[in-house]
Amino acid sequence: MNGGQVKVLDGRFKCCADLQEFFQPISPDLSALQLTTGSLEGRLQIFNLGSFRLTLLETNQALFLSGTRRPQPCTIAIPLEDPQAADPIRAQGIDMPWPGLMGYNHQLHDFDLRLAANTPLASVIISKEHLHERHQQRKAGDLPLERWEHSNQLELCEPIRTQLRTQLNDLIDNQTDAHITKATNQLIDSLFQAFQNPIARTLPKAKRQTRHAAAIELLHWCSNNPSKNLTITELSEVLYQSRTSLFNGCQDHFRRTPTELQRCIRLDLVRQLLLNPKRSDALGLKGVGAIATHMGFTSRSHFARRYEQQYNELPQNTLRQGSAYG
Repeated sequence: MNGGQVKVLDGRFKCCADLQEFFQPISPDLSALQLTTGSLEGRLQIFNLGSFRLTLLETNQALFLSGTRRPQPCTIAIPLEDPQAADPIRAQGIDMPWPGLMGYNHQLHDFDLRLAANTPLASVIISKEHLHERHQQRKAGDLPLERWEHSNQLELCEPIRTQLRTQLNDLIDNQTDAHITKATNQLIDSLFQAFQNPIARTLPKAKRQTRHAAAIELLHWCSNNPSKNLTITELSEVLYQSRTSLFNGCQDHFRRTPTELQRCIRLDLVRQLLLNPKRSDALGLKGVGAIATHMGFTSRSHFARRYEQQYNELPQNTLRQGSAYG
């Protein structure tokens, strides 16, 4: 590889289920949920840059992502555009009030992220050991160490904000070996400048409220059990969570009820099969009706209405798209 840049993945997705499959090498148990209505269009790129890995996630819809963090690497996530105040990014249940870095806290065992629509998100994934080696080489002091341990969101102040975003876009666009070593070192230097900036504000790693934890647990359960359609009372018993925590957590974090959450995940899996005719053929499913029934929808008209409400298109049109590209 000569130490150069290698694009490990460049995948486009039109449903959350496909995005979850793309993320398998990084986060095998990722759960993803589309939060806004309309046809989902997204792209995930992953680059191997020698000392670290860079991912770029682009999506036209607001998404909620949650999964387990591996203990060895440190993930530093950077929005490449400033989200609108009316639709802020939310990390670990806390709104991000300013452009910043997030997700870098060494104590995090899992993560959750509400990503605003049309906000590209770059993530630098670097081993903790290598990060600390760089820290020692730079003689960066105690402030970065303190922030890695005790906070989870760090304000990006100018001119570092523009500098860092320019460097990330440059790395993504320029894939020549001659460029890579200098560019990656500049990027790491900019990250350290951000962590060393004494005036940059931080937000702590928050302890999840009961309803927050209940909502995350419900999302993962529904993602792992898409064919089951339980009442909120049954979900409460299965997850050992109160009905109030489940309902309020879903409304707060997903803007829908537990019943609607289950339906959204099942609709997304229907969409995956409609867009992937080879996958549906392998399951012996022919046509919209068979796919909808397979995912637990008993009323064809009810399913079609819900599908159109979610994606602003009829399921037959999605199926035609899949056939055209399949």
